[in-house]
Amino acid sequence: MKFCETQLSRLTIAIVVAALQAVTACSLHDDDEMPAVGNQIEFDVSTSGFTDAGRSGVVTTENIPEFRIWAYYFGQYNFVTLMDGTVVTRTGLNSWTYSPKVEWPDAPVIFTAVSPAVNEVSVNPYWRESIRYYRNTGKEDLLVARLYNPIQTSGRLKIHFYHALCMVDVSLHTSLAPGSVRVKSVTVCNVTTTGDYVFPDQGTNGATPEVITSGWEIYDMSTRTPLFISDLGTLLDSNPLAADNQDNRFFIPSRLREFNFETYFNSSYLEVQYRLENPDGTVQWPDASTNSHLLSPDYPGYGVLRLPIGDMLPDNRWYSGRRYHYNVNLSAPATAPFADSSSTAIVTVTTENMLSSE
Repeated sequence: MKFCETQLSRLTIAIVVAALQAVTACSLHDDDEMPAVGNQIEFDVSTSGFTDAGRSGVVTTENIPEFRIWAYYFGQYNFVTLMDGTVVTRTGLNSWTYSPKVEWPDAPVIFTAVSPAVNEVSVNPYWRESIRYYRNTGKEDLLVARLYNPIQTSGRLKIHFYHALCMVDVSLHTSLAPGSVRVKSVTVCNVTTTGDYVFPDQGTNGATPEVITSGWEIYDMSTRTPLFISDLGTLLDSNPLAADNQDNRFFIPSRLREFNFETYFNSSYLEVQYRLENPDGTVQWPDASTNSHLLSPDYPGYGVLRLPIGDMLPDNRWYSGRRYHYNVNLSAPATAPFADSSSTAIVTVTTENMLSSE
């Protein structure tokens, strides 16, 4: 009898285990349709596509290596932190890992993320989330994302990053005979490289470049950023020369100072230091009669052309997630800075939208 009871108990346990396995199988299948409390938070990451993803330093869905994320929700009496600058690392095409794993709470969650992962986000649930004292090196992209109150799902949490910076590049050419123009340097003047980035209150999903740009609170507009320096000077011809050997291509977007030809030193402008040469290599311009404002303060024997960078844009500003390409034709001596010489024959700017749907 004891043997029979033991066998019956084992049979009962086997039936219960089988029933539990069947219930679990149904639950896993039903999760595809309906959320369940206790799912671990996993990520599905995308970025706003860049029109030329091959450019150095541009981060896209294909090459973002890692990001940091902060997450919290409001409990009955206070907020509860789920992630505090957790580093999430790529492990595959669109697979990610982090540790320790975090489960969805039974409440909406606010997520704030940034890449590169070296950046720190200051989180104040009762005020705002921001990247404080950001210093732009010009050499790396900055991606931001904020998800406002998503709830647990059976799938991965979709995070779409946006470019917080803009991209600026310059090309030079001449209509004169090849070898007539020698360029020494190209510099962007009176723009900002420091500021706070404040994440939008309602999140970044579907945000326009205007919304992303509005997060910037800048500190100053007095920085000089070199784009191109040539030790011996580079001769131009009719083919565009990319003035980018300093690898400074990313800028904090902001309203640019309107160009004033009498007080150009307070304006936002592009400075090109160059000279015109005769066929035998002697200097044609600048010469003894050249206005002192047009002489290079850095390189003797070279002149300076200062061109507005914002005046030809619709609202005199750069926006996040856009690339601004300035095409400069150097075919004559520079004119005096107090003369209205902003001819479109000298410089033109084209804008490409860095944002694309994915």
